[in-house]
Amino acid sequence: MKKYSELLTIPEESSLLELKTSDDTVIARKYERVVIGQRGPYVEFTPNQMLCDKLFIPKNQLYRLSDPKVYYIEFRTNDSSNVKVYYQMRTVAYADYKIGYFYVSPSDLYSEGIKCLTEKHHSNENVGLFFEFNN
Repeated sequence: MKKYSELLTIPEESSLLELKTSDDTVIARKYERVVIGQRGPYVEFTPNQMLCDKLFIPKNQLYRLSDPKVYYIEFRTNDSSNVKVYYQMRTVAYADYKIGYFYVSPSDLYSEGIKCLTEKHHSNENVGLFFEFNN
């Protein structure tokens, strides 16, 4: 879990940062926190923080609106980035998601032109710990 904290470029706690998709569409101007569960990090938003006019429910996901067993309602952003947005309907064991909140992967979001979750960069600097190289 700590590895995700180190890769975040946004604070884990509530912030007034404007968050955008890769298409530069603003989807929120504030968030509550970053939840880091077993399936990775997700940025948490209240319904008032999300710009819901930037979202839609895909036709193949409309069944979720009337199924009492679903854990979330799936939304997508209405730009070409098609970012997946979850609206939590039930609690889960693997993360501290709150019912009635929205969640988006920080790997799909940008703040001030910078991706909210950096990619892991592989380095060969520690290879020498395992192998001896002849120069």
